[in-house]
Amino acid sequence: MTRPPEIIEGNLIRLRRASPADATVLFKAAANSDVMRYMDWIAPKTDKETRAHLEGVVESWNAGVEFQWIIEEIASGDLAGTISFRPKGHAADFGYFLAKSHWRKGIASAAGALVVGWLKEQPEILRIWATADFENTRSHRVLERLGLRREGTLQMGTYRPNIGGLPRDTAIYGWCKRDA
Repeated sequence: MTRPPEIIEGNLIRLRRASPADATVLFKAAANSDVMRYMDWIAPKTDKETRAHLEGVVESWNAGVEFQWIIEEIASGDLAGTISFRPKGHAADFGYFLAKSHWRKGIASAAGALVVGWLKEQPEILRIWATADFENTRSHRVLERLGLRREGTLQMGTYRPNIGGLPRDTAIYGWCKRDA
């Protein structure tokens, strides 16, 4: 697969390759329990943990296993969140994270449209998919706006460590090139 560009520019947002220098601002965004509620990774406790994560992101990008961008709002220059995708053969899954101060601005949809649009142009990518907690209806709407179709529910499919308890039901959304 062709390596994705390090910068992808849209009208509302810019995606730029994530780096450890983003740790402090990203940690502040992740400090909100509402933001972290449905994530399938544990909320970082320090900006050092966030920096270590971003150092791993650099290694993953270089190895071609995961590509993560910082989402910047063009109007303000603010870090709004991150978005990444993981290619696996003929398919790629993606996910995003958005600071609460940037909710309800269309930023998640704009970032998703840039990544999904780029993935659809790759001839070897035949399937694009994402998951969302069964109760996270805002993410469901974002995925539907991106042209993904709800394929079903994975019963007890994903552990959400910031909620705790048993694994939670997870909605799975997908797009297939043959249906396009």
